[in-house]
Amino acid sequence: MNIFARWVVLAAIFFVCSPAQALDLDWSGQFRSELHWVRKYSMDSSETGLVTDVTRNGAGGYYIRGGGERDANFETLFLRLTPKVVVNDNVYIKSEWWLGDPVFGLFGNAAPYAIDQRQWYSNNSRGSSITAQRFWGEFVSDVGTVQVGRAPLNWGVGIVWNAGNGLFDRYQSTGDMIRLVSKFGSFSFMPAIIKYSLGNSIGGACQISGATCSTVVGSGGVSDYSLALKFENPEDDFEGGINLIKRIGGDAQNGSFGFLRYGQASETGQTGGGMVYNTWDIYARKSFGKFTFAGEIPLVSGHLGNSQYKTWAVATEAKWKPNDTWEVSGRAGQAPGQPSIIGDYPDKFRAFYFHPTYKLGLIMFNYQLANFAGPVSLNNPTSSPENLRSPFDNPVVNARYLSVGGTFKADKWNFHSTLTFASADQVASAGTNHFNTWERRFRANTSGTSQSKGLGWEMDYGVKFQWDDNFQFGVDFGWYFPGEFYAFSNTTTPNATSTVFASVLSAGVNF
Repeated sequence: MNIFARWVVLAAIFFVCSPAQALDLDWSGQFRSELHWVRKYSMDSSETGLVTDVTRNGAGGYYIRGGGERDANFETLFLRLTPKVVVNDNVYIKSEWWLGDPVFGLFGNAAPYAIDQRQWYSNNSRGSSITAQRFWGEFVSDVGTVQVGRAPLNWGVGIVWNAGNGLFDRYQSTGDMIRLVSKFGSFSFMPAIIKYSLGNSIGGACQISGATCSTVVGSGGVSDYSLALKFENPEDDFEGGINLIKRIGGDAQNGSFGFLRYGQASETGQTGGGMVYNTWDIYARKSFGKFTFAGEIPLVSGHLGNSQYKTWAVATEAKWKPNDTWEVSGRAGQAPGQPSIIGDYPDKFRAFYFHPTYKLGLIMFNYQLANFAGPVSLNNPTSSPENLRSPFDNPVVNARYLSVGGTFKADKWNFHSTLTFASADQVASAGTNHFNTWERRFRANTSGTSQSKGLGWEMDYGVKFQWDDNFQFGVDFGWYFPGEFYAFSNTTTPNATSTVFASVLSAGVNF
């Protein structure tokens, strides 16, 4: 084609095509970095951290093995980007991109290398990548807004669904969904179909061993069917609602949902029926002048495997803000535990795990101290992701708790403190099989004794400096005094519980 012909084609394209409209792209996100130091993480004054008591280790109690040191220090680094494309007045494409990982985003001395790859003058991010964690479309129609894609889930105070959008949150509720959000005055009607997992096969289920897929009878899928009704009245400072969540999981998922890890090593005898249970999640928040009260009560009924699953939990919150300087808050609630049983499998299951983002203290129900001595970094080139152990996976469970705190604000400074007390709902009884909430399975009580209920108490203190609207940094200290509950080692040698101290230096940016 000669030059003249090319110009003719370009001119035709220019005049025939309609003018292109540029799309609006809104950027926002978060950046954070933390330095953690935890002293005597084993909670045991007799344990130096240099050796492991082979008798207590793996016995099914609450012994924490040493990792070579009695203290732990590590840093975390995480960047979250949330770009939004505005196609037009009716179509929005939203997304969330991660640089690193909010749980395993460890760096510095927590990034081991092979001996021939260590560079004392440089740190390289081994295995780090940019990943699209959420991406969904919102389409505004006459009947409401339709959401399609991988989107966040949030409800109430966040003990069942918690979007984890806070600057220092580590866990999120996210699902692949189709959801309709319809508003009729003060009421919102939100039906949704949510998919979490297809397992390893779209043709049923299979177990992977190397490159081999062995057939498993049943389905590998896990789905939620949700129907939420919410009422909001800004004039009265009130909101509340009820969210019915029906969860259906296939047989092949039984082992991955720790609730069904009954017996010493396998789920034999618990592979029938999968899981089907309903959660009626009731929530309300009301303000009375300077006082604010909120609460969430999930009611659960159905079955897990061959066991009936019936339980309920409660989380309440109160806040009093007499002026712009002072604020007093309190939280109280219960997350049921599982009673001890006679035999390998329970007829009824009662344990309820709060969402791990719902934290009470700096140490208690935050750090999973038992995982400190294990592979916890995605930067470790010799550990596969499924073998990683989270240092933060310690949700509220088997606990009755009370937490009170106060905050003093002075210009850009924020001084805060919290006291938290907790006791166990259920304990190990002599001559029975008890449910270990860390392992999420039943273990035979071989100690010959019964367990105490005291989970202990904690006092936390901290200060935060808000440099400007975007940047903040702070430091927090906590002392945790574990109760006799953690003295239970399931052997004739109890754990010698002792104080755990932690400090966290943090910096974060919202943009």
